[in-house]
Amino acid sequence: MTMRVYEVTLGRGGEIRIVRVPSETDVQATDAAMPLALPGESVLGVKAVGDYTTQDDLNAGPAKSQAAELAEVTPGAAASDAGTPPFT
Repeated sequence: MTMRVYEVTLGRGGEIRIVRVPSETDVQATDAAMPLALPGESVLGVKAVGDYTTQDDLNAGPAKSQAAELAEVTPGAAASDAGTPPFT
């Protein structure tokens, strides 16, 4: 997939603000924006605005994929760290 820039609209109590994050998907863009959310804010919208080129004018980095977050704790990773293939 291609990394793109997304504008994620956050809001609470009638106030809205937009943060820009790089991401491969709109779901991951939401994940990347959530650490920037203030208490009580929720995601009101997600819109791809262009291809990712640099970190300039972005409010956060890309979110890790679920596979990347779990890579160190999965049985396969644990087995390979021990020097033996899984399921031997």
